[in-house]
Amino acid sequence: MYIRVGKFSVLVGIILYIISLYIAYIYLISPSYSYYRLVNLHPPLRVCIVSSILAFLPATWSDYRTTRPSQVIYWILYIFAYIPVMLIPDFVRETPFDRFFIFKLVFLLCLVILYLGGRLRLIQMREWSLSQNLVQVGIVFFTMLLYAIMIQTFGFRIDVVSFKEVYDIREVYRGEANRFSGYAVVWLSKIMDLFLVTVGILNRNIVLIGAGIVGQIYVYSVTGHKSVALSLCLLAVVLFCLRHQGARFGIRFVWMILFLVLFSMVFDTLSGNITLTEIFTRRMLFLPGALSSFFFDFFSTHPKTHLGHSIFRGLVDYPYEANPSYVIGFSYFGSEQMSANVNMWADGYSAFGYVGMILFTILLTVILWIYDSISANRNFIISVALMVMPAWSLVDSSFIIALMTNGIFIAIGLNYLFHTSEEIQGREKLEYKKNHLDSV
Repeated sequence: MYIRVGKFSVLVGIILYIISLYIAYIYLISPSYSYYRLVNLHPPLRVCIVSSILAFLPATWSDYRTTRPSQVIYWILYIFAYIPVMLIPDFVRETPFDRFFIFKLVFLLCLVILYLGGRLRLIQMREWSLSQNLVQVGIVFFTMLLYAIMIQTFGFRIDVVSFKEVYDIREVYRGEANRFSGYAVVWLSKIMDLFLVTVGILNRNIVLIGAGIVGQIYVYSVTGHKSVALSLCLLAVVLFCLRHQGARFGIRFVWMILFLVLFSMVFDTLSGNITLTEIFTRRMLFLPGALSSFFFDFFSTHPKTHLGHSIFRGLVDYPYEANPSYVIGFSYFGSEQMSANVNMWADGYSAFGYVGMILFTILLTVILWIYDSISANRNFIISVALMVMPAWSLVDSSFIIALMTNGIFIAIGLNYLFHTSEEIQGREKLEYKKNHLDSV
């Protein structure tokens, strides 16, 4: 059987990524965070082999060439959500081959649905004739309004602290934040600042790039959220991997994330601490993976939520006093203040069981299909950049929160309204033809 060089590179990269996650968890994270439920119950080798096969399987059919935003999102969710859920729960479960194995298989089916959705025939979107000058004025006004809300609530301060010192800042932020400032923080950090940086890069406009970066620094100074600082890193990785119009995105993305994991492990081993591994693997990969197991165990034996805490509030009987993430935080970590945020599939299970996992996946697929259809006549790079952080939020938040709070709907609206210049569009089409006509 003939395997292209690009495909072979992806397969090797995924294998090494799986191995590196095992090493990071067993030798660095678990010994330091066993008190945090990230234990190592030493699953049998056969269990790890089966889980590794499930983690590796999607790489055999996944196309490393991306021509639509949904295909980029697919890779992000595959690397950051799917693979950790296949691997990490084995270490925290006493019997890995119990009913949670069915959860893994349903998750695999969901990933197949998401992949196939990225290959659907696009629909023709009706264009709304609106002056781009007016659109740009509206974007500036919306961004300034969000900053005005933040400054009114928190004041203006730039105080960049290390990740070890953010917890005091977070306590102050929780005490000062309200509903409006909360939305302002999320929409600025996940949408508008990254939009400014991306547009600035495409237009070679240092002012826009600087404004987006300073904006993120300000939001980080106010909230202490590590994800705000890491969002610029993720954007940089995605934009680098999108070079040549995404013709080699999958290859570059797999190896870039693998490099970050390996570099973190080597650096931490030499320095005698786990600072980088804690940042890049524990919070982003391992904890959501382990929490999926806890969500499954709890809501397999307790009533499902049926979204009674969310969009169906008042319509269904909700049996808990707090949101699901806080219920799990208290049940497994003994803290009423801890929000155990988990990926959209575990959250879907907590709402409606396996049906919820599939239903939320279908809804996400439809939304991304519509987004792809809009993006067909938009700048590909900007279309991806707008959806990067909202999609990443699916790794550690619910589907409903990602839609409403974390900016998926805003990304759709902004991408529909905003058009790049004809010069940039022409350059993009030329790059696309040059790079996608040649296979790797």
